[in-house]
Amino acid sequence: MGRFLGETTKRIRKSRGMNQSDLAEGIMSRSNLSRFEGGKYFPGYDKLILILDKLEMSLEELLFLHHDYAQPVKRTLHLTLVEAGNRYEFEKVRDVSYECHLLYKTTRTEAFYHLYLLGQGLLIQYGHEDQISQLSEIANYIKPYLLGVDTWYLYEFKLLNNFLFTLNSDDAIFFGLRAVQEFNKYHSFAESRTIQQHLLQNISNICLGERNYEKSLFFLTKALPLADKTNLLYDKIVTLVLYEITVICLKQSQDTSKLGSYLAILQQLDFMDSYHALLDVCRKHLPMDLTPVSLGML
Repeated sequence: MGRFLGETTKRIRKSRGMNQSDLAEGIMSRSNLSRFEGGKYFPGYDKLILILDKLEMSLEELLFLHHDYAQPVKRTLHLTLVEAGNRYEFEKVRDVSYECHLLYKTTRTEAFYHLYLLGQGLLIQYGHEDQISQLSEIANYIKPYLLGVDTWYLYEFKLLNNFLFTLNSDDAIFFGLRAVQEFNKYHSFAESRTIQQHLLQNISNICLGERNYEKSLFFLTKALPLADKTNLLYDKIVTLVLYEITVICLKQSQDTSKLGSYLAILQQLDFMDSYHALLDVCRKHLPMDLTPVSLGML
């Protein structure tokens, strides 16, 4: 592994127009860098990070280049599962799920088993039950895992978000509150903000579906500042729509003008599936005289 990473690092260095002395300065001797690039030495992690920092390269990007511009296996399998599910390609979901299970049996890597469960969960969700027949069976595996991890990292946040659809609302709120506590350690880590925002928004949506408006508002209040920081317009608008619905349901406001404006933006940006889905949420939770359509706003 060190040999190949060294070769990749050498390629990046040369593309930057740097010689070995330029890159090694202040980090390690030029001879050690030469040995690393030649596969005869592997630096400590701290030195590798300093090298990458000087090259303006993240470790994730280095590994991406190292694998010939391919995503790591787990990432590729996850994307394939989600895309196949979104396209209703259930045979593909089943096949990838089996592949993940085989990889788990071969490597005993927990993440592969989680991907297997995700595939099985997608099949259950769409009425194509396979080796597992109930979402509760999956939840009963994921919950002890999350409870057993002393400190959550980004993987646990992503895991919770991926398996929210298997949890009941009480469990989603319980683990959501744990996530909020764990997020505090990541407040200055920009790469975590998107997953935090998505997780909080999704939990708030579960609360809204159960008409638990107080908890929905709690999670949305946490999600909104993250939507600002991530600069993701779509996520911010959806979060704001859910927020306006929630405060109206809590009778903290009767003004639907902002709600109508946000929905109109989704229309203008041609996010029509999201627009119609959120309009259905409005009809479900708001009195008829307060829905945006009834007020002639859309």
